[in-house]
Amino acid sequence: MAKPSSITANFSMEAIFIYDYLILIPYLIIFFLLARSMAKQEEPRLRPYMMTAFWLRMLGCVLYSMIMQYYYGYGDSFTYFKGSNFFTSKISEDPGNIHYLFASAKDIAEWYKASPESDFAFSGYFTHPSGNMVMRVSAFLSYVSFNRFLIISLFFAFFSFVGQWRMFRVFDDINKKQRTGLMAIAVLYSPSLWFWGSGLLKDSLCLGGLGCMVYILYNAIEKRKLSPWNVIAFLAIFYCVAVIKSYITNILLISIVFTMAFVFIQKINNYIIRIGLLLFIILISFVGLSLIDISSQINDLVEDAVMQINAYQQNYETVSAEMEDSKGGFTMKAIDPSLSTIIKRAPGVVLSCLYRPFLWESRKIIILFTSLESTVLLYCTLYLLFKGKIVGFFKPIFAERYMFFSFTLSILFALIIGFTTFNFGTMIRYKIIFLPFFYFMLVRLYTILKNGKAQQVSLHAQDIKPL
Repeated sequence: MAKPSSITANFSMEAIFIYDYLILIPYLIIFFLLARSMAKQEEPRLRPYMMTAFWLRMLGCVLYSMIMQYYYGYGDSFTYFKGSNFFTSKISEDPGNIHYLFASAKDIAEWYKASPESDFAFSGYFTHPSGNMVMRVSAFLSYVSFNRFLIISLFFAFFSFVGQWRMFRVFDDINKKQRTGLMAIAVLYSPSLWFWGSGLLKDSLCLGGLGCMVYILYNAIEKRKLSPWNVIAFLAIFYCVAVIKSYITNILLISIVFTMAFVFIQKINNYIIRIGLLLFIILISFVGLSLIDISSQINDLVEDAVMQINAYQQNYETVSAEMEDSKGGFTMKAIDPSLSTIIKRAPGVVLSCLYRPFLWESRKIIILFTSLESTVLLYCTLYLLFKGKIVGFFKPIFAERYMFFSFTLSILFALIIGFTTFNFGTMIRYKIIFLPFFYFMLVRLYTILKNGKAQQVSLHAQDIKPL
């Protein structure tokens, strides 16, 4: 067995050098010009929100990279960058190796194992399609970034920003361009989103990809805009996200199917038939979930989390304290992916994923910031429940299809993430994929409640007869 010190070198590395900082400003200017060009195509009222979101994303990218380098000294980002360097170095030795950028994970893994630079502790990242997909994207970007870690991270952050901006545009349109500032604060400015969604990570690609897919689908459905380019872009993004994290695309499709069924039921006027059809769909869903092997989706998340934890454990002296400080009451249990177990644990799991870590569970400064955000989210949810008197909270969700879609998608993500998460650090990163949808749902609810109250005040004023 290798000594801990030798293994540590595999995952702990220095990725940021003086050259990164020297070319950081020129690249920031380039991305700024791109963002400003995009902003000019938006409505004037939206431009300040877009540019603020852009600068927050760039700030998040630099902060995340520096914290990983100078505070932790290790992380998934460095692992992907190391894999990217393997691709580029081998292509430099033999240009014919470029075909491996398009090869299967199995072929890439065999190629890596046959290389003199192979490292057993590192090889698992090449055998996993999701890991080497990020490495390949990073390798492509290395040719336009002088192979600098910080600059490649900027590209990831910019893609994430573009996708999230498009998602915000959809939410603002659904909310009828009301409470735009509040929507921007929730969907664009939330610290978890611009910090954890800005690094050289799977999460940045998935967050940006999901935003782009939602934007294309919404425009196709509501605006009747679907060009061949949009179809190609959607399929390409869908494929990449499915390879990186298949449960994301699966939950997206399930949420779409549920929403279509919901819209169909809404159109039925006969109340008895509507209830009967709803019960039938619920029954079929339970039977289908019982027959389908959902363990593969559970394992997809578990393997990703375990691989991350194993990599951290290679840096034992550093990680032993880190994992103890970040777990916050989470324990690794044997995961039973049966439907009965999921239903039994669902309420606690969903609430835990949505609103934890609590303030008293924060033992690290990064976790503390997240717990503050979770506390605000909990307060906002309770406020809307109180204002809507529970019925008024849930009634709009089951009256508007896009709110129903966001609710379904958020709950499904919270369920599968909470069911498989071992520590707060992992959970925080995973849940940024659905937080924009949950935030949108709350802002939309707030808008409806406020509009309803204003309408009541207006009607009351009309009833008052002048003396």
